[in-house]
This record gives sequence, structure tokens and C-alpha cells, in this order.
Amino acid sequence: MRQYMLLIHDGDWSELSPEQMQETINKYIAWSRKLADQGRMVAGDELKEGGRKLIVKNGQIIDGPFTETKELIGGYFVIKANDYDEAVAITKECPTFDHGGAVQIREINLREN
Repeated sequence: MRQYMLLIHDGDWSELSPEQMQETINKYIAWSRKLADQGRMVAGDELKEGGRKLIVKNGQIIDGPFTETKELIGGYFVIKANDYDEAVAITKECPTFDHGGAVQIREINLREN
């Protein structure tokens, strides 16, 4: 089976009540448990707020942050799937879509040791 990294771009949580936020968190927990029960979960976690984006401009490293809110990556999952289409089907259940979020799917190039 191949491995895919799912980069979770946060949607808009600003209008959610504390109860709705907890409900969304519970959906993430349930989804990750489902993936684990199916033997598809390799890793996953929420990322801390903040962080930096480094770019090189005119030979100089510029230390952000530059990321706009709509581009923030709030977490990641590494999953197992037979192919890209199956990874997409699994990802369609991600709770981030409930609040306008997005997921970037990238196959991991596993190196043979």
C-alpha cells in the first residue's frame, strides 16, 4: 500500500460556538479512529499555531510569517491507500470540508533502505 500525506488547511472556525468547535473536534477524533480501525492511519496530529515560512529573495532568507489565514495548515494525516483515487475517497470524509477548509494530498516517496 502507498502512503499519502494529507495537509489540512483550516476552514473558517470564527463563527463557531464553543459547542460547535467541540463537535468538529469530535468529528476529527472519530475520523482518525475510523482510519486507525481500518489500518489506514500511519500518523496525524494538529499543528500548533504560529510557525514560519522561509523564502529566499535576492539571495537572502526572509523569515515570515507570510501565510494568510486561508492558507494555514492546521494539521496533517499520513494514511495508507492503494492509489491516489482511494486516497481522495478517504479524504472526502475529512471534517475540514464542513467549514470551508481544503486538503492537499501528496503521495509520499518511500525510499527503500
